[in-house]
Amino acid sequence: MSTDPIPINRLARRIAGPDATKTAAMLMLGLTVRDLRDAAGITQKELAKGILVSNSTISRLESAEVPPEARTVEAVIKFLGLTGPERDEVRVLLGRATEPEWFQHQYSDVTPKYLRRLLGLESMAIHLTTYDVRLVAGLLQTPEYSGCVIRTGLHVSEWDSEEMISRVSLRRERQERVFGQAEPPRCVFLMDQSVLMRRVGPNEVMRGQMEHLLSIARFNPFITIRFVLLDRMIAGNEASMAGGMAHLQFGHGGLPDLVYVEGYGKADYHKAPESSPEERRKPWPTKENDFERHLQLLLRISGEACASPAESIIMLEEAVARFP
Repeated sequence: MSTDPIPINRLARRIAGPDATKTAAMLMLGLTVRDLRDAAGITQKELAKGILVSNSTISRLESAEVPPEARTVEAVIKFLGLTGPERDEVRVLLGRATEPEWFQHQYSDVTPKYLRRLLGLESMAIHLTTYDVRLVAGLLQTPEYSGCVIRTGLHVSEWDSEEMISRVSLRRERQERVFGQAEPPRCVFLMDQSVLMRRVGPNEVMRGQMEHLLSIARFNPFITIRFVLLDRMIAGNEASMAGGMAHLQFGHGGLPDLVYVEGYGKADYHKAPESSPEERRKPWPTKENDFERHLQLLLRISGEACASPAESIIMLEEAVARFP
């Protein structure tokens, strides 16, 4: 039986390595340029003026809002006088950041825009906590369960279409990229108890999904499954009734932690705030932000409203029996 993973001191995955994603490389490139610029004592405005680009170009590069342009990055390298390992690291990140993301060739047409940053980052996480309100978490769905969920959004004439096949295949490849690694992330999946009863397909589909969850809960050492009980009060925050949340941690030397909040047809991404040395010396935070607010909500749900991992296994055994 798996238990709640204890946060451990793991180094980040190599974002300049062969398994790095385009999205992670874009973010790390922006952070690297910012850190190198700060170390040189140069402002964004001064860097922009020095390489003859707009301030917004440097801002977008450092925040990874758009894919980087090679000529801009090379100009930054030259202006900052980067040599040796620093220059090589920036160029490796640039090369990966300008390549297609893993889903862009085969699944671009069926990948929602709001989901793309999450798909590009979750396999780079070393710890993942998710909360799903209405359905089994996408990373834990069987193909049959996924198929039934996806069909509800398609016309009957499209049920056996290429789009249907591609959407199910996308979900399967997403799972493989996260869990098929030599060292997958430690995961905690929090799901509303109603997920165990909400029918999305015939008995055989529901039973197969519940058996799949039960097997994971019993035997996968990297995954913990817990259910948010219907009779528990949780924080009266609108996010607790949203489509889902996820907290991604990337380890020491990696990207800043990220919270993903999904709504209907949209999602928001909130990264861990970065404070100045003066701010960090203060004994209390001066202002709550969206990242901290949603992270606190996840912690409250986990601490105040969830069944234990052992209790959740019993609930899954009952769910299997519910669908003969």
